[in-house]
Amino acid sequence: MLFKGQCHCGAIRVELKTDRTPSEQILGACQCSFCRKHNARAFSDPKAHVRLIAAEPSEVQRYAFGLRTSEQVICRRCGVYAAMTLTDEGKVWSVINIDTLDDRASFTGVPQPRHYDEEDREARISRRKARWCPTTLIGWPTSAPE
Repeated sequence: MLFKGQCHCGAIRVELKTDRTPSEQILGACQCSFCRKHNARAFSDPKAHVRLIAAEPSEVQRYAFGLRTSEQVICRRCGVYAAMTLTDEGKVWSVINIDTLDDRASFTGVPQPRHYDEEDREARISRRKARWCPTTLIGWPTSAPE
């Protein structure tokens, strides 16, 4: 199944390819302050694949905080939080905000609270590589996050 979506203005597009139906998906609710302030419903599945497309690369805002092990992807124009990415050794993994998808209402699972405060840098990177979606970035800006 292919699910498509975008930020509100369309500058950042999201494509999710998965074998499971929306009702079978397990959603997360990270409890960090960033995710709580955005009320994000997170999707990750190492068997799925995500394509993040910068339709307007100048509008892609990347933000890193805390252990700086990932970049939060936000549209500079409309403010939508679209995804979080981890890049390591030339590979990219992501977790997406399921609410960016056009069919977001089909993803009916109640997000499960997730707490990662006890992880150190290495454990966090390892967990993300094991649980996040392999990701392809298209048209992505190369500048460092702010």
